[in-house]
Amino acid sequence: MMGGNTVRKGLRGLAVLWGSFTLVFLVFTAIPDPARQLAGQQADEEIIADLRARFGLDRPWSERYLNALGDLSPLGPTAEGWGLRWPSLGESFVRQEPVMALIAEALPGTILLALTALAFALAIGIPMGLLATRNPGGTFDRVVVGGSVLGMSAPSFFAAVLVGYLFSVQWGAWTGLPLTGSLWDLDEEGRKVLRWRHLILPALTLGIRPLAVLAQLTRSAANEVLASPHVRTARAFGATEGEVLRLHVLRNAMNPVLTSASGWLAQLLAGAVFVEFVFGWKGLGFLLFDALEQQDLPVVMGGVLVVSFVFVCVNALTDVAYRWMDPRAAQA
Repeated sequence: MMGGNTVRKGLRGLAVLWGSFTLVFLVFTAIPDPARQLAGQQADEEIIADLRARFGLDRPWSERYLNALGDLSPLGPTAEGWGLRWPSLGESFVRQEPVMALIAEALPGTILLALTALAFALAIGIPMGLLATRNPGGTFDRVVVGGSVLGMSAPSFFAAVLVGYLFSVQWGAWTGLPLTGSLWDLDEEGRKVLRWRHLILPALTLGIRPLAVLAQLTRSAANEVLASPHVRTARAFGATEGEVLRLHVLRNAMNPVLTSASGWLAQLLAGAVFVEFVFGWKGLGFLLFDALEQQDLPVVMGGVLVVSFVFVCVNALTDVAYRWMDPRAAQA
């Protein structure tokens, strides 16, 4: 039973990757002439023809699609003949570098930003949701509900501008936080140094929406568990409210929260584009924004495929954690 479920989920994950790749490819195929866009409207026809030939844009779209799929296959021709190889994401139209190298350079910054934002959301959102259940309808409960609605409705680009304006422009002298900056920066002597404070504002901005969702979800799940018979039995045997929340509510209420948190991790990777652009954080989002602006198809396709792959992997790990937390799910 579990083996069949694993195979189905593996096939579903491959379908997600294939669908993401195909959708982005078809969208960029609709561009009339990418070579002319790259060379400029005033470029000579010889230069444009050379670009088409170099990047294979003079071939039919079906041939380019099959070639791109073939490059992604881990099986194919190698220097020794035919065997296993690293998948290729092609070469950037603009930078003329392997897309894999560009993504490998940018991805760690985005992963760090997304994990920090999610950790911030979990560390604040779960306790807020649990504390709100101690006095339903009270002041703190209403604050959590109202704050969750505001947090969920705030678009990332608006939150980025607002957070940057408040904490860097208006209160910059007090916070000491710059508006823009990446993880690595140059000091006065031109050496690369770590700037951890550059992480604070983009992580705070990116974590607002998942914090609001997780707080509301924790509150709802905890209220359902508190109404269950085993919690009433624990209270009848003299358990304090703190013991009830810690021993009986927390673990049982974490299943939907964990599922939501796993989905948010992939969304944070994809949704970091505007946040990274506003704060100048050089990660995958910043790279994708720049590639979209320059219509650099291989980089966009590679970035989307990497985000989709992370989404599939996170879902698989979430399923394992879900079965550990709820053994009944392993028998389903």
